[in-house]
Amino acid sequence: MKVLLINPPGWQKGSTNLGLCYLASSLAAKGHKALILDVNATDASPDAVAEKAREYAPDIIGFSLKTSTANAAFLLSKAIKKRYPGAVHVAGGAHITLAYGESLIQNPDIEYCFLGEAERSLIEFVERKEKGLPVDDIPGIAFRRDSEVVTTRREYIEELDAIPYPGMDAIEGFSFKDFRYPMITSRGCPYPCTYCCVGVVSSKKWRARSPENILDELKRAKEKYGITMFEILDDNFTLRIERAKEFCRLLIASGLNLSWYCHNGIRADKLDMELARLMKEAGCTSVALGVESGDPAIFDSIKKGEPLEAIVNAVKCIKAAGMKAVGYFIIGLPGDSLEGIKRTIEFQKSLGLDHYTYGVLNPYPYTEVYDIVKREGKMLMDIKESSHFSTELTIPFEMPGFSRQDMEKAFYLAKFQQLYQAIDSYEKKYGRKPGRILYFDFSPASRFTKNLSRLLDDYELDVFCFQTRSDDYFKNRAKWKITDLHVYVDTPYASGRIKIFLRFFNIFRKRGYDMVFFSIGTPQMLLPPFLLIVRPKVFYLEGEDGAKLMTMKDPEVKAQIRRRARELFFTLPRLSLSILAYPFLRLAVIGFGLFMYFKRDGKRVEFTPQGPKLKDMKKDKDQ
Repeated sequence: MKVLLINPPGWQKGSTNLGLCYLASSLAAKGHKALILDVNATDASPDAVAEKAREYAPDIIGFSLKTSTANAAFLLSKAIKKRYPGAVHVAGGAHITLAYGESLIQNPDIEYCFLGEAERSLIEFVERKEKGLPVDDIPGIAFRRDSEVVTTRREYIEELDAIPYPGMDAIEGFSFKDFRYPMITSRGCPYPCTYCCVGVVSSKKWRARSPENILDELKRAKEKYGITMFEILDDNFTLRIERAKEFCRLLIASGLNLSWYCHNGIRADKLDMELARLMKEAGCTSVALGVESGDPAIFDSIKKGEPLEAIVNAVKCIKAAGMKAVGYFIIGLPGDSLEGIKRTIEFQKSLGLDHYTYGVLNPYPYTEVYDIVKREGKMLMDIKESSHFSTELTIPFEMPGFSRQDMEKAFYLAKFQQLYQAIDSYEKKYGRKPGRILYFDFSPASRFTKNLSRLLDDYELDVFCFQTRSDDYFKNRAKWKITDLHVYVDTPYASGRIKIFLRFFNIFRKRGYDMVFFSIGTPQMLLPPFLLIVRPKVFYLEGEDGAKLMTMKDPEVKAQIRRRARELFFTLPRLSLSILAYPFLRLAVIGFGLFMYFKRDGKRVEFTPQGPKLKDMKKDKDQ
């Protein structure tokens, strides 16, 4: 049978839906054809996706749902049903596992839901459908029967080594250039963290693949896809420390020479110096930690089961081993407040992290914080309308002592702390507030930056940033509009962003800035021409060690401008000569070919596998 698997939009750009890839390879292993449409990557409209489904003509269409992508998935299902009504629509993923009842009742186009790990359930479902057999007793599914929702439960997969490796090549139009190969080496989590739903989705029992199986997948991925790097997405990669060490030793001995990092965060109390050094030797470049809060009372209340001091020690181990340390923090945990977030920011600064991320809490169903929010707080929106790891700031709830306005302020204090630091250092240096400020963000992930100008209403702030979000799926979310120089440019390509940036040079110059703040990710090649044309009084470069204040008089700035000018001086003539020489070279080659072909010396050109050769025409006549 033909199966179409769809990854809806609304999640982190650049991330691969590994669950769908596992389903595609499991289906292929049983002789079924599977195609994955990654709408999160393409932002194709519902009509375009529906037309693609009609052309592919699948028997079954499956949607992978996270909470932030659920509404987009239901919109896609409805659009496809109108244009191609012949396929059975099914859904799975974390959101479905938590909210299958609501999803089935509110969305009649979805006929079956797959709960938890679906590799075995989906295979059985497809094979029974192919034979025309009933499917209602398949373990691990939910469906409507009259006005009720019926569920069947399946045990989680114990032998993870038996699951086929994920099939990335099933993703339509997928590019493996500079691809960071995603891996899951274990499933499940035994810890009772109050904000987390992993235990419900993947079970409380931790199950792991063998180090040999993980290494074999990496070898095949390098041979098949030519990968040079990978990332581990486990919730608990180092839960069994000796297993993690054994994997590192095998990876070192293999000579694969791959760089990698732990993206999803590891437990701080499950890392020692020996493991950190082995990870570094095996090619690991950075390790993320789920810090969540730096306020001791809040940290203890979320039931992570580790002391705050373990975070400090883990960061020291990571950095001592020569890797980068990344921290993840949550705003809005029960009992937290604006003052508590300020304490967390101070703790974060004391850790010396190389990078950090703050996100507003999403109270997911079947978590302890969900019950606390429903009992003590107030939900401000449907949780499915809340964004998670996206380019928008949404506050889905508020609590006594931590209002929506305070959560928003806390978020901006945390996210833009280097900008606040830069403004503070300017005021200390010059004894006054800066006049006009330009905040420049070159990364395509800053739609919520618009509100920054409102929160800094004591300053004359211009914002220039980029976003690449489609409005086809998120019409209910707050809109922004371009006003004055709060410019939000919609282009996914770096070259396009550079061209638009250059177009604004003259406007920047006329505005006249006391201070310009460049966020991380600003291309260094743009700085010299910008500074020479706009000539701000001071500018700041956001960096891992804080915002660095610089002026046009700094020797470092002058040296960079001279270096770029030299590069330009030598590059432009070569480029000009190449452009001019190309058409003449083409004409010369064509002319030579014509001359050789029509040459009147009794010879003709014969094109052989070894190249063009001259052959005596007189010999041909004699023969």
